[in-house]
Amino acid sequence: MSIKYNFTLIAIILSFYGCIPENDFTLPIILPSDVEIVANSDIKASINALKQSGEKAYTFSENNNAIIEGFVISSDEAGNFYKTMIIQDKIENPEYGIVVLIDMKAYYTKYNFGRKIYIKLSGLSIREEKGQYQLGYLNANKLTNIPDALLDHFIVRSKTTEEILAREIRLEEISNQMINTYVKITDLQFSKDAVGKTFASENFDRYNGERIIEQCDNRVKSFLFTSTFSDFRSNLLPQERFHISALLFKDYYADKIVLILNDPSFLISDDADRCDPKFYDCNNEEEVGNTVVYYEDFEGFKSTSDIEERGWFNINVNFGNGKFKKRSADENSFLQVSAYNSGDNVMDVWLVSPSIDLEITENERLTFNTRATFEEGRVLSVWICNDFNGNVDMTSWQLLDVMLSDGTRDGSNKEFKNSGEVDLGCLNGKVNLGFRYLGSDPGISTTYDLDNILIIGD
Repeated sequence: MSIKYNFTLIAIILSFYGCIPENDFTLPIILPSDVEIVANSDIKASINALKQSGEKAYTFSENNNAIIEGFVISSDEAGNFYKTMIIQDKIENPEYGIVVLIDMKAYYTKYNFGRKIYIKLSGLSIREEKGQYQLGYLNANKLTNIPDALLDHFIVRSKTTEEILAREIRLEEISNQMINTYVKITDLQFSKDAVGKTFASENFDRYNGERIIEQCDNRVKSFLFTSTFSDFRSNLLPQERFHISALLFKDYYADKIVLILNDPSFLISDDADRCDPKFYDCNNEEEVGNTVVYYEDFEGFKSTSDIEERGWFNINVNFGNGKFKKRSADENSFLQVSAYNSGDNVMDVWLVSPSIDLEITENERLTFNTRATFEEGRVLSVWICNDFNGNVDMTSWQLLDVMLSDGTRDGSNKEFKNSGEVDLGCLNGKVNLGFRYLGSDPGISTTYDLDNILIIGD
């Protein structure tokens, strides 16, 4: 009787589910129970284990019981991250962050922004890739994503979701130590060249949209990266000034530190007025003469030391390594500047000309040639003044509206570009030209060659 009753009950249940349309019935997703464990190590110690091993990738042994904790600061909800979860060691003022490679899409549903997690290191591997540390699963000597089936074994989700307090910094303070941490930067705008463009859906965008952002008060620049697979790739960039809360990430290919948004709501507009510099303009329509007031083609320079010996000033404002250097190619001499391999987090270098006398001529015009290579963004500008005393910070510089070379992403550009004629006709007395390079390493490090500086007048 009991057996007959049980079979009848099972039949009823099965017939009930058989009547439910397939689209109306899905198995529930059962997340692992939230539990609390205790961390006995940290991100710093795991990085040190790799350094001490001397290996390219270090695998934590099966006997290693180390458990680290961290707070999730990335989110793939808007599609700007893919199977890449980033954690940092503290909710504010973090010391270290690390990339955790996981084979899980839409991980924000489980490891949400601010979630405190624990990671059991035994069986996982860590490696360093151009200054960025990654934690994952070693498969045939290659670091790969932790398999989805093993995530709950290695990663334990706590009950806690914390408010992440972004560390407020300035662009010039960015360093390798801050990679994989969450920051806030204020008083920014997208470069003038980027106005009217989208985050990442232009014809030239391949895997990421690279957009230059600049700090209003000192023109220091950096990059905002956006995936071409993100939900907001087609959104137009804001024209106005803004502040941003984003992750600092290392771009493997260009070897530079970039900013990445979790979604565009973390970019907040503050001021409709842009902070673009004002160009000096004489509004002089007189035709120029053919008297050479000043000319320098650098052909007489035998070495970089000749720059200052010939009356030029080659000044690194932050006393770093980067400066203008004498170079030659194809039987032509010129000056070259680049932040690449300079080690200067902010490379602010001024090449200031000797004093040029405009008193005895009229309707002067300036021209010069530039060539850009390894183009990552415009970081050269040209200025003029009549009160230079050796200190670029104590000088009343006026920005000149010039045309500069648009370079290639490699070293293949062989053509110099003329600046166009710049009207200096309303200036009198002695003046100095200033060529300012404001790049960074790691960061925007476009290489510029400068040649054939000419002023003519009546």
